[in-house]
Amino acid sequence: MLMMGAIAVSSQNQIEKWVATPEDEYVESMDYLYFDILFLTVHRGEITGNYQEKFTNYSNMVYKSDFNLEFSDSLYLDEVGDYDVLVKGFLKVDPTGLLFWAKAMEKNTQDEQLCLLWFDESLNLVNSMILGSAETMEVISDAIVRSNGNLLFVGSTSYEALQGNYILWEFDENINEVKKLIFEETVAYPPTIIEIPGTGKFHLCAGFETFQFDSEFNFEIVYDFPANINIHPQDQNKLIDDFDYIKMGLYISAPIPGSPWEMDMAFNVMDENANVTDTYTFGIPDSIDTPGKLDFVNTDTIYFGGTRNLSSNPVQDSWVSLFTTNLDGEVLEHRFWGGGGQYAFSDLTALPAGGFLLAITRWDYLNFPNGKTRDIRLITENYGNPITGKPNNAFPNDNFQLYPNPGNSFIQVKAVGKGLHFRLIDVNSKVVMDIGFDETAEISTNRLPLGMYFYKISKGREVLQTGKWIKQ
Repeated sequence: MLMMGAIAVSSQNQIEKWVATPEDEYVESMDYLYFDILFLTVHRGEITGNYQEKFTNYSNMVYKSDFNLEFSDSLYLDEVGDYDVLVKGFLKVDPTGLLFWAKAMEKNTQDEQLCLLWFDESLNLVNSMILGSAETMEVISDAIVRSNGNLLFVGSTSYEALQGNYILWEFDENINEVKKLIFEETVAYPPTIIEIPGTGKFHLCAGFETFQFDSEFNFEIVYDFPANINIHPQDQNKLIDDFDYIKMGLYISAPIPGSPWEMDMAFNVMDENANVTDTYTFGIPDSIDTPGKLDFVNTDTIYFGGTRNLSSNPVQDSWVSLFTTNLDGEVLEHRFWGGGGQYAFSDLTALPAGGFLLAITRWDYLNFPNGKTRDIRLITENYGNPITGKPNNAFPNDNFQLYPNPGNSFIQVKAVGKGLHFRLIDVNSKVVMDIGFDETAEISTNRLPLGMYFYKISKGREVLQTGKWIKQ
């Protein structure tokens, strides 16, 4: 039996919804599309510690919702042909439909491959594709849409630690394979990938190692994460600008004799050469604070969520923390939820016009101690009213104009200064316009599809103006 409920708290502009069944469930990913459409990918089933059993023990639910958490459509998916699948998340919209990616495991041989799924906007499955070979495991751990529109997947040739080599695998917009590279280094951690647009490079991140490749996947150099800052790098990276990005981490402080270890959530600002330029930590004294995910639309308002005092032996109450911060590491707000159960961070998304969507799991271990069955709690707050520590834009109002907005066939930009750069980005983080200009520019948008876009105006590495533009 599925139970859903919504609670609106007007003073905080907060809406909550529970998703609960007798089975275990958690949010795998949350993505937004257009103006007010959310997709929530949920895994539901029987919890297991065995990697292969996850494919058979868990099924996939994809929910469609607006930003008020009013669910409109859903899809149940367990398998595709002879493969059990785990849906990972939304990639982009293409002519076939809404493109998601999934991990797929052949039922008899347990050969793991890549699966692509296309849904229509009512979440009907309209097409699917299994990619890979029976000779090689394709254990995909991360996917991005490149700035040129191509899809790039990374992973390993084995799901066992220290057994496989890295995979870099690119497809064009028509899902034709562009290149598949087996990089013969031993995989210790499932890799993630980030594109550094200002350099044309890619950073493949795996634990304390960052492997740099050029745009054609030629290996250039490996960088080692510094060991002297007591931070264990985690598996999330998010681009700040064309040269810099944030890497999430776990700060570990050595204990005073007789006291417990303390851990805090952390993030590091990285440059294009994988140097750590800034480090910030977040947590509560005398607690174990472990990072979950951070997200932002503008770095003046960064949401950073994690779990506090999660314990399995013995099981105890725990909490989920959400820090609102910025690129200077200031704590603008700190919220937490929990107690009366085992609460854990599940996922986090910064919403396009401000605010956040947070997914939490709760196991009521006091009333149901014999089987770990987590329920999902969704919280969205301050949508359209972000908390910021400083003005978002450097141009005074009379020194900057962008019109018409909403618009259709063109954008006119006027700004004070020379050597400026205008960049237009779609909701899938793909750069669709990239133009240099002095003071004025008229930009044709005839070929762009209808929808919402984000713009950024910069000079060198300094971001001067950001905002939202709508084509209608």
